[in-house]
Amino acid sequence: MSNPQGGCTPLVQSLAALLRNSGDIVLNGSSTLTLQAASLQYLTRLFEQFLLSRKHQHGFLALPSHPADTASLLQVQFLFDMLQKTVSLKLVNPLGSKLQSPVKILPFKSLKCLELKRIPPHCLEGLRAVYSQLEVFICSRSTQSLEELLSLCGGDISSALPWLELHTLNFSYNAITALDNSLSLLNVLKYLDLSHNKIHDCEEYLLPLSELEHLNLGYNFLQTIPVLSLSCRTKLVSLILRNNELESINGVEHLSSLRHLDLSYNILIDHSKLAPLSQLHSLNTAKPHILTKMGLIVQLKRTYI
Repeated sequence: MSNPQGGCTPLVQSLAALLRNSGDIVLNGSSTLTLQAASLQYLTRLFEQFLLSRKHQHGFLALPSHPADTASLLQVQFLFDMLQKTVSLKLVNPLGSKLQSPVKILPFKSLKCLELKRIPPHCLEGLRAVYSQLEVFICSRSTQSLEELLSLCGGDISSALPWLELHTLNFSYNAITALDNSLSLLNVLKYLDLSHNKIHDCEEYLLPLSELEHLNLGYNFLQTIPVLSLSCRTKLVSLILRNNELESINGVEHLSSLRHLDLSYNILIDHSKLAPLSQLHSLNTAKPHILTKMGLIVQLKRTYI
């Protein structure tokens, strides 16, 4: 191995110190490990340089107890071992920084929660290796479509397969203009947040989400209530559609279990548009609710509660 002291850098030392002191809360998932994309790229180069003979192996990689000849290499191997066991990871690319090379999450064998911020999908490699175990996937300011990550697994360009454990998907604050068939891969999804995008019509792409309980489509350009499956209609308890372009809420009356509904800042011109609410008995027996119309708070007339 050439230049073993290459692993003795401020990044390696500070991260190793952090994980030695607080590694327990990272390993048990109660705390998220946050890394800048460039930092992970640097660590990946170290792993590939010093652990070259193992880099093509799949699954969890066990390291020898005393494999290194130098303290710096021990630090690198300690980090590699800790990253393999990390449960929750957040990757951030700083504002104004353009990624020129892949960001590889291959060292993270135990991920259950992944968050991306300003990480272009084509630059992300290694998602295919962990997608089936992810339970929470958060992505912001990164993508223009769902399929880039859900079907193709980013830079892995994989064939579409079901996400077996994913119960929470938050792709808010992106530039998504339309939904697609990749949502059919999310068989156990319970929480979906696609707020702050540019979606005009959900069409029938939400129909496969039979387990959905919470749906946030606020701050888009929707004109109609989303079409949901029969199963979802009986399970959905929260629907947020604030700041859209709704002129009617026809269809919301089918959501029999709904307890939280936000229709604020839409184009609901008069109270007659709220008539479907009279059939939402779960909503009506919750705490007194207030909706807003055209940005003004109005108390629902007794006719509709």
